[in-house]
Amino acid sequence: MNLRCGILLVLTAAAPLAAQGPRQRLAGHVPPATLAVLDSIVQDAAGAGLPTEPLIQKALEGGAKGEAPARIVSAVAASAAQLRSARALLTSAGESPPSDPREVSAVAAALSRGVSPQLVGSLSAALPGEPTGPALHAVADLVGHGFAEDSSVELMVEGARLGLRGLRFLDVAAAAVQELQRGRSHSAALASVRVLLPHLPAPPRAAPAAVSRARRVQPSHERP
Repeated sequence: MNLRCGILLVLTAAAPLAAQGPRQRLAGHVPPATLAVLDSIVQDAAGAGLPTEPLIQKALEGGAKGEAPARIVSAVAASAAQLRSARALLTSAGESPPSDPREVSAVAAALSRGVSPQLVGSLSAALPGEPTGPALHAVADLVGHGFAEDSSVELMVEGARLGLRGLRFLDVAAAAVQELQRGRSHSAALASVRVLLPHLPAPPRAAPAAVSRARRVQPSHERP
């Protein structure tokens, strides 16, 4: 799953499976010894008004990977701490309190990718009343490809000023990375993309046949 699809799922996720409590959701999927403490972490987060689905998914992920009980608990507790930090950052940036749990989740995910807390305030100021998650992830993607954080933020702020919103910020980041891969320098890649704003084309989708072929090809280490 690419980054654009991942953010789309965060921003458009359906309501959590609220018919079941955390313990029921996790039973049989995580070590039994972790159930009580995981349930406590999730219930504490719910009581604090934090989104709980990311915590449940983190626990399920650890269980599916066969992680040790202590590692699963530590990972879920760390995710809860990131959610608290994300909400605090959004509140300090002017959302009092943040009303959309999906936005809190998106900001927490961006923080986990190494986005600095200062970016939340910068992008919230550039996008008053708008979700900042996609822009934060776009900056994180650019920084991960060697672009300077300040320049990456400036590009997103310029896009916001020209009317870009939501997942379009991810298109901006993808276009800059593509220019870099074509051999341009980081500064030239950003300049090239800036000229195209706000009418930057969305990245092309992979052809169905290509996707089908990719699914059929076994990685070399799995071949007999």
